[in-house]
Amino acid sequence: MTQTGIIGMGNMGYAIARSLKRAMPGTTLSVIDKDTERAEKCALDLEAQAFSNYADFFKNTEICIIAVKPQHLESLFSEISPYTNGMKIITIAAGKKISFFSEHLSTGQVIRFMPNIAAKMSRSLTAITFGRDVSPVFKEEAVTIAEAFGKTVIIPETLMPAVTGLSGSGIAYVFAFVHALALGGTHSGIPYETSMDIAAQTLEGALALLKEEKENPITHLTKVISAGGTTIEGIKALEDGGFTASVMDAVKKAADKAQKFEQ
Repeated sequence: MTQTGIIGMGNMGYAIARSLKRAMPGTTLSVIDKDTERAEKCALDLEAQAFSNYADFFKNTEICIIAVKPQHLESLFSEISPYTNGMKIITIAAGKKISFFSEHLSTGQVIRFMPNIAAKMSRSLTAITFGRDVSPVFKEEAVTIAEAFGKTVIIPETLMPAVTGLSGSGIAYVFAFVHALALGGTHSGIPYETSMDIAAQTLEGALALLKEEKENPITHLTKVISAGGTTIEGIKALEDGGFTASVMDAVKKAADKAQKFEQ
């Protein structure tokens, strides 16, 4: 059985590890983090093995998932590069190209993921792009890993910044929208906690309709809107505030920012 190791037990690293153990309970999992106490706690929760040094970690790892922040990568590389020649590497770092990892870690076996925090619930959309020299076997292994924490889409690396803006960052826009929706209910007299429950369920219902009926959102919109009714009044208020343009601009600006980081 493949031994998977994860470097970094922050929010994303832990979310990926938890989903892997839930989807593939027989997985042999190793974890390591600069905060050794956190690594040990996470390992206990996950029935994984925590390591305090990279020499031992890599002896017990066939596929290494690097889940540290982009700004910490170069210092990490100085510690792990003696062990990564030819290693199978998966990175989730935004703004760092496959070539960046290949050059620093002396391996052509590099695959890039862009998941989002919903990986914690195995509901992430994970974009995947493969390095030019990645073996067919590693491609299959990587897709299986990504499917453990949600759905996948395979894209060229040039589209990674766009996916970052749409999905990686986009989940935050959904949180902001649901909060704003709940605030609207509270402004109309519903206590915030109740309003949030209603808003969240409304969102779940809308998503279920989109997935099951597979119609364009505009088709569903026209079914809800009646002439001179309450819904069209609300839609007009959204568009008066630049709703559609603002959401499009949010995705584009996040994508542009991610593009600036690409190296």
